[in-house]
Amino acid sequence: MSEAAKPPGSTDELGLVKFHIIAAICWLLLGMVAGTFMGYRLSGSSAAQWMGDYEFLSFGRIRILHTNMVVFGWLSNGFFAFSYYAIPRLTGRRLIALGVAKGNAVLVQIAVLLGAIGILSGHAEGVEYAEAPWWADIVFAVSFVLMVLVNVGTILTSRVRTMYVTLWYLILGFIFTTLNFVMANTIVAHVAPGAAGAALEGLWIHNAVGLWVTPMGVAIIYYLLPVILKRPIASHKLSLIGFWTLAFFYPLGGSHHFFYSPTPWWLQVLAVPLTFALIFVVYTVVYNFFATMKGNWKMIAKSIPLRFLLFGTINYIITCTQGPFHALLNVQQVIHFTDWVVAHAHLALFGVFSWWLYAFIYWIWPRITGHGYSRAFAEWHFWITLIAFWVLYYIADTIAGLMQGMFWLTTLPLMDSIEAAEPFWMTRAISGVLIVIGTLCFVISLMKKGNEGMEVADVSE
Repeated sequence: MSEAAKPPGSTDELGLVKFHIIAAICWLLLGMVAGTFMGYRLSGSSAAQWMGDYEFLSFGRIRILHTNMVVFGWLSNGFFAFSYYAIPRLTGRRLIALGVAKGNAVLVQIAVLLGAIGILSGHAEGVEYAEAPWWADIVFAVSFVLMVLVNVGTILTSRVRTMYVTLWYLILGFIFTTLNFVMANTIVAHVAPGAAGAALEGLWIHNAVGLWVTPMGVAIIYYLLPVILKRPIASHKLSLIGFWTLAFFYPLGGSHHFFYSPTPWWLQVLAVPLTFALIFVVYTVVYNFFATMKGNWKMIAKSIPLRFLLFGTINYIITCTQGPFHALLNVQQVIHFTDWVVAHAHLALFGVFSWWLYAFIYWIWPRITGHGYSRAFAEWHFWITLIAFWVLYYIADTIAGLMQGMFWLTTLPLMDSIEAAEPFWMTRAISGVLIVIGTLCFVISLMKKGNEGMEVADVSE
């Protein structure tokens, strides 16, 4: 059979999917280990002393390394894998420029590695979520532009005229993030001074989550849910309302990251209604999920991917309800600069989007390897990760944040708030070890070559 005659996704696309998934899991393991190191550094325990006074293991560098490997190594590689799988099936055509896509798969890993080396060696830039030095930024920017060329180019040159909502979200994520990433690493990092740079940085911090991670994650759930349940999404119109709400309101609310700062007061006040409007985005997704699930709730016990989708959606409800209320200035008076914000950020990036990515990987694995995964280790992965993150990390860090905010409002010495938070920081450090163990269970599950998932593995889906 000639290359042109082969069905979409039958050969090279699947190779790209597998490559990016394996790369994503490698960066996930490294990112989780870095996060655990960071947790013990913060806890002030004997383990922190054991790490010594090496500069490259300092809290500041490890924290930045952790976030960059998770956002750009784990999540982004996983999203690239999903786009390479979903786009050919939703457009009915093979990916364009497959040679470019193959070369770019390696270039993405080089970019993340260069960024990690730059951060550990002390060459980080002062732009949150974009701390990698300029020489790593250039490589990642080029790789991202090539990714847009292949993915968005395939969509726009296809004959699809009525696009499914997943394609809308993929286009939004790729195009907005390309522009946003370049803006953050040029204007914010090297041109705009002081408060002006901070205001623009708010756009990048906010939109790295809202216009990259969010649309790609929501694209996954809109694709996977109907395929797993073998029924259409409950409301395609409502899904588009959620899409346009995200596209119009999300880009302008980034200044809520700089409440009570030297940025213009009118900009801070404007962020309040713009951020609060985003509550409509989450509830359109959640309604569609629950309405589509109607009559199929028993499948959650059987389907590992569906279970990760559900609990990721529950976390999505919580974090996206928290977010708009965080934009209220009286709420900010309590939680500003506290661990509450740290817990909220982890609930979004790990509790929601990482869990949706877990769901995709468990679902896709039999389709790209020809064998299933171990159900037993998948169960261990789910329950260890759920308990470690929710009980030992999220709840503990949220309580610590509330305590910190209350201490600061009473004008007690700063050291009092630190001493009160230390037990929760130790709990947070322990959770890191358990999450690493859960991640190892995830890897072992995929390597065990079990039968789970094989009964529905059909590359024609």
